Amino acid sequence: MNENIIITIGRQFGSGGHETGKKLAELFGFEYYDNKLITLAAKEIGFAPENLESFDEKAKFNNALRIFEGVFLGNYQYDNYFSNDMIFKIQSNVILKLAEEKSCVFVGRCSDYILRNNRNVINVFIHSAIADRTQRICKRMNVSEQKALELIRQFDRRRASFYNCYSNKRWGYCDTYNISIDISVLGEEQSVIFLAEFVRKKFKI
Repeated sequence: MNENIIITIGRQFGSGGHETGKKLAELFGFEYYDNKLITLAAKEIGFAPENLESFDEKAKFNNALRIFEGVFLGNYQYDNYFSNDMIFKIQSNVILKLAEEKSCVFVGRCSDYILRNNRNVINVFIHSAIADRTQRICKRMNVSEQKALELIRQFDRRRASFYNCYSNKRWGYCDTYNISIDISVLGEEQSVIFLAEFVRKKFKI
């Protein structure tokens, strides 16, 4: 097959989606894009990446709060402000461009919806048992179990809001993806092998 192959990954917070995506990319020799997309989007507009990080995977209604707070506090800068919709558009263009240039694994950022017209895409959703997610977050971020659970609720809600806002699909629902897998069942390594075989069968490689 000469056309580029694209794997998109939606994921629950702490489920291992980042690690799974990275390992799939390494296995197939694909490029891997996660939060690096924010850096690439920033370059498109000549903006510092750290100034765009607050927009990453956040729904546009957060914008109204930010504007209100900025005006109320007297520190709102119109010239330096980029709306969530603008950032989403710029990031979407980056994703479309990269998908045309090379085979890639994209994690999050509504990449499955952005690439909905690309026939060489497999859309994966990664989820995991809450106990495993909590343990992973505690270890990765060095926080308590209670804090980990708070972060899981916060980030899952944020990702769902972002996805549901910018797509016509539903985050985490089975009919949104080609395959959904519980990493807790097989473990991370075996889940990667399982998904890799799914990709090979789909694209006959």
